[in-house]
Order: sequence, then structure tokens, then C-alpha cells
Amino acid sequence: MLKGHFVNSINGKGRLSIPSRFREVLSEWDATYLVITKGLDRCLVAFAPEDWERMEKLASRLSMVRKVDIIFKRHVVGSAEECQIDAQGRILIPLNLREYARLTKKCLFVGITDRFEIWDEDTYTAYMDESLKDPESLREQLATIGL
Repeated sequence: MLKGHFVNSINGKGRLSIPSRFREVLSEWDATYLVITKGLDRCLVAFAPEDWERMEKLASRLSMVRKVDIIFKRHVVGSAEECQIDAQGRILIPLNLREYARLTKKCLFVGITDRFEIWDEDTYTAYMDESLKDPESLREQLATIGL
């Protein structure tokens, strides 16, 4: 399971070292590459191949005419890229994805069980600050799903 927060620097060519804890999990999953795509919140989302296949199957069942489904397919499926994990445990993030997520220096990895997100560190901080402005509403929403 992928969990925790880790910060690594991205180099000028777009190479980014995957945190060692994440590499251990990916190794257990026999993942030699990741499918990286745009998230909905100006971050990137990285999937192991098997998890991405499940995502594609779900996406293939979405409507071809409902606007939200089309937007999701274009944004998430349409921007997906296979990124090899090199011998040093690094991935090369394509320029279009780096630009979308505004990745320039410090990148924050956020493990969320079966995948992880890659954020610009400052963008993540601002996003979380905004998200947590109304903690009571968040508590109420989480309670409705049993958390």
C-alpha cells in the first residue's frame, strides 16, 4: 500500500526520483513502469499498470454523450503517459504533464493506497489550506461514509 508524504527535487530534464518506500511497494507489484496522468486538482496521478488497466475499464463504461464523462476521459485518459522506472528508481515526467502540475523544483509525493499523486509542493500546501478551511463540513461528509 502506498502511503505517506515525501519531497524530492525534479531536475531540469524532468527526472524525478520515486521515494524509496514507494519503490519497495512498486517492486512488490512488479511494476517496471507507471502510467502517469493529470489529476483534477493540478497534480499528477501515478498508477501501477494493473491499477491503470482497471481505471481504463471503468472509463470505457462511461457515457459517450454525458459531458462530465467526456471531460473525465479527455482529461485523465487522454493525458496518460507510460513512464519507465529507470535503474536508479527515477521516472521522466513528460513536459506537458510537468507544465500542467507546475512542477519546477520541489515535488511532493502523496501516497493514496493504490496510487500516488505528484504535486508542486507550494500548490499542495495552498490546496490543503483551502480544503481545510471548513473542517466541520468535512467531518460531516466523512461521517456519511462511515469515517
